[in-house]
Amino acid sequence: MNTGYNGFYGDNNIELDLIQRDFPVTRKRVYMNNGAIAPTPISTIKSITNFLLKCSEDGPDSKIIYEYIVSLMKELRTRITHIINCDPNEIVFTQSTTEGLNYVCNGINWKKNDSIIIRGGTQEHYANYLPWLQLSKRKGVKLNELEIDESGYFDLTNLEKLAKKKNTRLITLSHALYNSGAIMPIEEAGKIARENNILYCIDAAQTVGSIKVDVKKIGCHFMAFPGFKWLCGPVGIGIFYCSKDASELLIPQSIGGESAILSDQKIIAYIESPQRFQTGFRNYPGVAGLESSSRYILRLGIANIHNKNIKIANILRSELVKIPGIKIYGPEDEKARTSIIPFSSSNSDAKNLVDKLEQNEIILAERDIGGGKKIVRASPHFFNSEEDAVKAVSCIKNILR
Repeated sequence: MNTGYNGFYGDNNIELDLIQRDFPVTRKRVYMNNGAIAPTPISTIKSITNFLLKCSEDGPDSKIIYEYIVSLMKELRTRITHIINCDPNEIVFTQSTTEGLNYVCNGINWKKNDSIIIRGGTQEHYANYLPWLQLSKRKGVKLNELEIDESGYFDLTNLEKLAKKKNTRLITLSHALYNSGAIMPIEEAGKIARENNILYCIDAAQTVGSIKVDVKKIGCHFMAFPGFKWLCGPVGIGIFYCSKDASELLIPQSIGGESAILSDQKIIAYIESPQRFQTGFRNYPGVAGLESSSRYILRLGIANIHNKNIKIANILRSELVKIPGIKIYGPEDEKARTSIIPFSSSNSDAKNLVDKLEQNEIILAERDIGGGKKIVRASPHFFNSEEDAVKAVSCIKNILR
């Protein structure tokens, strides 16, 4: 899809100064924990403030504000269609990735003999594992867990074998892994899902806003992601993509005047998607903020952002391997990973290293790489500089001496 945005963030980094002015954290810290929550640009903060001021000036339940909110939601849906290549009415506003995945898990009319294919749970993010695990205990649905290697990859042949089994109802995968940064073969898995008439759900928390995502190419029925990671939006708002073909398969888990109508005979009928899933008031200040952030991301250009992120990640990776006792996880091939760089040290546990880095104004994160093994995760984004990467590695060297 042609987004209509050309992007202005070229390889020469001429815009880095301007971008860093939009992110005050860059004046104080090296912030590389965008895989958890990214900072919001000043323009997004202003959009949220302007929304609240307008509501205060015109009255939050006035016709002017109602029309303003409708316009904002329409604008945000337009931005998201440009980012993931879908139709506006396939976009549902949620609180988070977790909420979107639960729409699927709790919305399908499961039968006891149904089965779900999922990656090995020991290395899957809990948002895309615990709901399915609970479903298996509550409804008797079987979880078929794919065996995975150290980087989190699975064998597509095994996926295909499980997909051909009777009663296989759904495949659910992370697009990229929160701990190793490995990008999963989701388009190939989508082909297997289509060939076997299986529903397909994607957790895209670690990709939307950092790499190109196209739901048409992926072939998924459902996708969930937050606004507050790589899209640099405010916390408390996320997106649930639900394809037209699959929307009728989900039973909404809540109901109200915004999502259903009541006839004179007291017959309840759900409104068409996306309204059928959006009961009650939404996070309208969050909508204003995410619309602004999505515009920001589109203006920079996803391809430009990805190239910049990988450039910073490669500097981190190439410098970290020079430190004695450091082990780096995840794929070496930059085409097979996001900008997430996970590593451990034989000279320090992950929590201690993360804490000491924060004391030096460098923000990374402690995460589990599987089986209880803790690692340090760096997740740089487009506002980070090459100097940030060098500074972070230099600090790690000093700590480990």
